Amino acid sequence: MNKFKITYTTYATLELDDEVINAVNDDWRSTFYNLFSPEEIAEHVGRNLILGARLSMLDGFADQSDSSAKLTLEDEDIESERISDDLPPMP
Repeated sequence: MNKFKITYTTYATLELDDEVINAVNDDWRSTFYNLFSPEEIAEHVGRNLILGARLSMLDGFADQSDSSAKLTLEDEDIESERISDDLPPMP
């Protein structure tokens, strides 16, 4: 089996409605995640949207409209490196 290290860097813009940010309070944090700043909330939501989730699928945001979080992918960089393989050495 061949093994590769692959690094994906995704550049995106995330727009969040105020309701998404304002939903995160002490009661919310006691059940879900320790997110405090708008930047932490954006990172959490954005990461999940990049991975293919919708806002309403995320813990703590099921009551939010998917249209309250808009992600625009701008660019990506991909690097790969073979770190092992099963091929015999070349003579």
